[in-house]
Amino acid sequence: MDELELLKKDWKNRDSELPKLSYNEIYKMILKKSSSIVKWIFLISVIEFVLWSSIDIMVRLSGEYDDLEILGLENFSVISTILSYGILIYFIVRFYINYKNIKTTDSASVLMKNILNTRKTVKQYVWVNISFLSLTTLVVIMYMTFYTDTYEAQSADQNIPLYVVIITSVLVLAVFIGLLALLYRVVYGILTRRLKKNYQELQKLEV
Repeated sequence: MDELELLKKDWKNRDSELPKLSYNEIYKMILKKSSSIVKWIFLISVIEFVLWSSIDIMVRLSGEYDDLEILGLENFSVISTILSYGILIYFIVRFYINYKNIKTTDSASVLMKNILNTRKTVKQYVWVNISFLSLTTLVVIMYMTFYTDTYEAQSADQNIPLYVVIITSVLVLAVFIGLLALLYRVVYGILTRRLKKNYQELQKLEV
């Protein structure tokens, strides 16, 4: 049994006293735990931004993006990269604002609202990232299929029907997106579940 549970048990057993001090102690502990969780969400998003940026820079320096110029996708690559950075920065700022809001919360009702807002932001972050990555990759696949002979040449070289090459590419994308979604679910899911538990504890306090 953790310290919060012990305090709650002690508070419930002290019926002869108004639980003013104990209530405040429990609330402050929930506030501290929630603030710490949201801080970790913010830090993980910053780490993710640095990681993706580093990968992008290394790939560009290695010359892997030269093929995109040949295919006529250079402008699309630049625009999609700017948009992806913009999305990451936007949510990093929102996570930081959520952290500051929770850290300075002075009532249980407001803290509950901030916890819900944070969980909503995390869900939006995950779905927007996955949707954007899926959309941009599908656009590249469609462009290569209908406006270049890349897939057709590949299927001819390997003696494989064109539709098989396309379906394989889509399936590989689906597997990658699935693994990314699983990673997000594990990393951010653990933190949001802890926030949900704190929210439920606050609901009990408010009864």
